Amino acid sequence: MKRNKILSTAVFMLLWLPQLLFAQQEDSFSKMKPGDWFEVRVNDYNGYLYEMKYHLAKILDNGNRDYNLTFERIRIKLLSPGSLSLGYDSYYPAYLQSNNETLDKPGFQLQVNKVGKTISMKADKDFQPVLLNEITARKKSGGSSAEMSPVQLETAQTISETVTTAIGSHHSQLFNGGKLKDSDLSILLFGASFPLPKNTLLTGNISNFKNGTQQQLSLYSASNGGYFTIAEDGSFKIPLSIKEPIDVQLYDEGDLHISLFVKPGDTLTITADGNNIEESLRFLGKGARTAELGVQMGKIERKISAGTKEVDPKSFSTADFMTQQQKDKATFENVLNTYKGQIPEDAWNYYYFKFTFEQATKKLRFLSRTGNLSTPGSTEIFKDFPTDFFLSIDTLPILMIDQTSEGWYQRFLHDFDLYLGDKVGMVSGQFGFFASYPRSLTFLKRFPLYYSLSESLKQELVNSTWKQAQSLKAYYEDLIRNCGDSILTNPVKQNWKVISAWAPGKASPLTSLKLSDGKTLDLKQFKGKTLCLTFNFHYPDNIKHLIDRIKKQDPKKVHFVIAQIDQKEFPKGTIDSILKSLPNVTYVEVSRDDEQRDKAVLLDFWDVKTFIFDSDLKIVDDNIDDSYKPQNDHLFEDALKRAMITRQMSPEKKAALIRTIGWSACSIFVSFLVGLWIYKVRVANLKKKELMKRQIKELEIKAIRSQMNPHFLFNALNSIQSLINNQQYKEANVYLQKFALLMRRVLNNSEKSFVTLSDELEAVELYCELEKLRFDFTFSIDIRKEVNADLIEIPGMIIQPLVENSIVHGLAQKGTAGALKIKICLEQIYLKIEVTDNGLGLKKESADQSSNGFGLKLVRERLNLLNARGAKGNLILSSNLEGDESGTSAVLTIPID
Repeated sequence: MKRNKILSTAVFMLLWLPQLLFAQQEDSFSKMKPGDWFEVRVNDYNGYLYEMKYHLAKILDNGNRDYNLTFERIRIKLLSPGSLSLGYDSYYPAYLQSNNETLDKPGFQLQVNKVGKTISMKADKDFQPVLLNEITARKKSGGSSAEMSPVQLETAQTISETVTTAIGSHHSQLFNGGKLKDSDLSILLFGASFPLPKNTLLTGNISNFKNGTQQQLSLYSASNGGYFTIAEDGSFKIPLSIKEPIDVQLYDEGDLHISLFVKPGDTLTITADGNNIEESLRFLGKGARTAELGVQMGKIERKISAGTKEVDPKSFSTADFMTQQQKDKATFENVLNTYKGQIPEDAWNYYYFKFTFEQATKKLRFLSRTGNLSTPGSTEIFKDFPTDFFLSIDTLPILMIDQTSEGWYQRFLHDFDLYLGDKVGMVSGQFGFFASYPRSLTFLKRFPLYYSLSESLKQELVNSTWKQAQSLKAYYEDLIRNCGDSILTNPVKQNWKVISAWAPGKASPLTSLKLSDGKTLDLKQFKGKTLCLTFNFHYPDNIKHLIDRIKKQDPKKVHFVIAQIDQKEFPKGTIDSILKSLPNVTYVEVSRDDEQRDKAVLLDFWDVKTFIFDSDLKIVDDNIDDSYKPQNDHLFEDALKRAMITRQMSPEKKAALIRTIGWSACSIFVSFLVGLWIYKVRVANLKKKELMKRQIKELEIKAIRSQMNPHFLFNALNSIQSLINNQQYKEANVYLQKFALLMRRVLNNSEKSFVTLSDELEAVELYCELEKLRFDFTFSIDIRKEVNADLIEIPGMIIQPLVENSIVHGLAQKGTAGALKIKICLEQIYLKIEVTDNGLGLKKESADQSSNGFGLKLVRERLNLLNARGAKGNLILSSNLEGDESGTSAVLTIPID
């Protein structure tokens, strides 16, 4: 009955989980605020994978949204059956040495409406082409590669609109990574600045879950939190949030070991009988058939393991080893091929690659055990091996697979690096980081290259002193700038941060030790003496050689702290009592896990490291390898001498040092006061000169303005006289009324250096209405939406001369056919005013005369005064004469604050 209820619940979750997930999340998207973000993974099933991050920049009044879109990762696999296939991954690009630039991620400015439709989209800049390299084994000499843009604007727009409309329509597939209807894309929402619901669910029950079973059975995932809890009654419910498939392992302390391939969106229910788990396992849900294959693979691996013999370096047979591998492969393929087409392709590939790489790893370890010899009697390494023995080893690293985080893949890369080291070492005879670095750059690409570099650099930092690490700085910076995978770079960054804190002369980053009994040892209590701190993460008796060293030192000057790891599996030591009896030794035991210590010190199992401090607990030297290597003793002796010199200063020298510091400080202080006085006097003089220049410029502007106003009055009175002479008394009366209104506005602004754009345009409009009574033309004023006429200030009466020039010289003869247009817009920090007419235009013989009229001359002079302040105003006159068209265009550019 209980099992039936669990199965019913699982069916319900399978059918309704996606809808329930988006129902919870719908409100989160509608409540996003500027600064919020979300990430999606998009797969187009044609070899392209994108990880895209949307930052909400602005929500407009009409509900549209502005996003900053970044393509965090682009992975391309162009598969060509029967020929070479090419690939690229922006996480692992072509490696650039001495690279001073960080990764260039394609970015776009995006605006979408309420339902996710794209309104506009533009790239931040042009993208550099990327290089695609081979991802399958080459069958003939030569190589292939191709350059292409990482993403086209049209492609980015199509993908992005699919994402935003799916969110706008509350598409349930967003949480399980399934293929969208009527689309070649699958989309998975996997990260956000707001909480996201879990997208995968594992449930189940183990009946007859007895005490013995409880202690032995485990559910584990290395990439998603480690061990999962199974309740005392055998039930479990494990919600997960994953962006790519993971390996969940079900195993006990016996033979049971099953790898379950779990994808985003899976709802897998597992039931079994605790008395016979493997044979009674049953699965229900989206990943049930794949889980059944996982059980079969577990049985095959156990069968293969049982038939594998331990390699004896004295009596091994390479031919027998190859024969066994071929049998194991046939057994594996017989089972795997029965599931072809019955499970998702990526699940089938997962088990195929897992077996293939594990077989290659066994071959690498066979080589390691046999010393790279083909037979026990061989005298040369890597010689006389069977045909194709090395083929699977040498061709696998070039493959571009999805399971880069899996342990079986990384174990292969680790052993493959050792194998390469052995092969290259035949010629170079060099080993270590500075040998592996060029080797990796030569033989590896993409993830294998960056994995190899990050692992070797991380380990080299563990084994380095601060001084030695400085020679690695360029290699460290290159790796960080080239690699886009934080899973690889973060551990290296952490090691670099730790080692950087140990610069000689700095205060110790480690001030206390957490002991295995829960107590704390405060290192500050040893101030006043030179301190030697030794961590022994090896067998206790491995530091026996330190006893003689310690006895040579004066207990009044040097103190030793021995921190021995408390490891139950280690043999009991025989020297701890001797060390504890020495007067200048503090012997303590520490646990393996100490988060605070691990943030300050880089330690591995089997390490014996010594750190030396002066009497003020300042660093003298660090990370001295104190395992039994007589050649390293001089490192300790040299560091100890430097620490002793630091503390050996007589009272007379201290007094002399204090006097010197005092006189130096007084001299510096007096010099500072004199310099400060000189600086203030000079600044005051410069301010006075600048004020005088500003006042002179203001007076010049007022003088020009006083010339412009009479010029305008003279022209206006001429217009009134012309109406009266033509006996247009009614028009003259209206003209006088508007002229009076205009005069009042001009006089109000006459004492102002700057007026608002709105006031200036009202005056221009009045003037146009006055002139319209004379010449009967049409006019319009167009102000762009981004121009705030009430806030922008410009010099008064600077537009009117341009308008007057167009009317008098261009439209006077046109009558009702005349048209005047005034357009105003913003261009960066400039206000652009364009006055155009359809008048006679600037004829060649009169161009100079027209453009040098008194009013225009005054406009140019005012612009020159503005330019003297550092801005760049301009006035350009041009003719619109093209064919039968006529007219003049005057473009005035005014800098604004």
